[in-house]
Amino acid sequence: MNVSGKVALVTGAASGIGRTTAKMLAEEGLRGLVILDTDPVGLAKTADLVSGAEILIIQCDVTNDVSLADAYQQMTDHFSALDIVFNNAGIVSGPPPFPDTALARMKRVVDIDLTSVIQSSALAIRFMREHGGGVIINTASTGGLNPYLADAPYAAAKAGVIMFSRSCADLHAQCGIRVNAVCPGVTDTPILEKTGGGKRPDWLVPLLENIQALTPEDIGQAVINIIQDDDMAGEFVVLQNQQKQTGT
Repeated sequence: MNVSGKVALVTGAASGIGRTTAKMLAEEGLRGLVILDTDPVGLAKTADLVSGAEILIIQCDVTNDVSLADAYQQMTDHFSALDIVFNNAGIVSGPPPFPDTALARMKRVVDIDLTSVIQSSALAIRFMREHGGGVIINTASTGGLNPYLADAPYAAAKAGVIMFSRSCADLHAQCGIRVNAVCPGVTDTPILEKTGGGKRPDWLVPLLENIQALTPEDIGQAVINIIQDDDMAGEFVVLQNQQKQTGT
């Protein structure tokens, strides 16, 4: 799919990967861009950085199914179109590590990282199948590919995103909708502090000493590549961290 002239929705767009990808998509020539998040200040900052596309800002908690459905209604009423959805909203558990993470926090992680992705995709698919198809990209993680005890709820949710995206492969042949996932490694975004009790989680510190964190631009480019690849459906793209070079 050529991004130019299309309408896209990006969740978790108030910072980090969502903000950067929204900006990069607009630079590819979007006609309309919907940015969605719970943070109105962050959304306004994202809107200020975006140029070349008409922007619709929607403050919404993706875990509230009524609000999410209303956001889709606002979007389709406004643009009468929806071509691209990037389900990117997500959090990590933060301290203390599993199994001592608060039960409410575990539920919140699964609700945002997995359930909202499934529900948002369903709403997008219902519209797209009646309007010529579209592309949905879901943010998973390399954490969903390997067991990880310190944040087992996050790993489980991201593994679910991968399998959900794979399970949607047949939509390509049925109604022209391509659903895929992107699986970044550790990425340098505010999520590392926001959900780590105001600092990066202790378990992450030694990891970052040995690897090079990805940038939001890395993920944004991967999203654009998936959109442009008309054959990619039910797949996931892995973005691995590189090991830091050690001196001799």
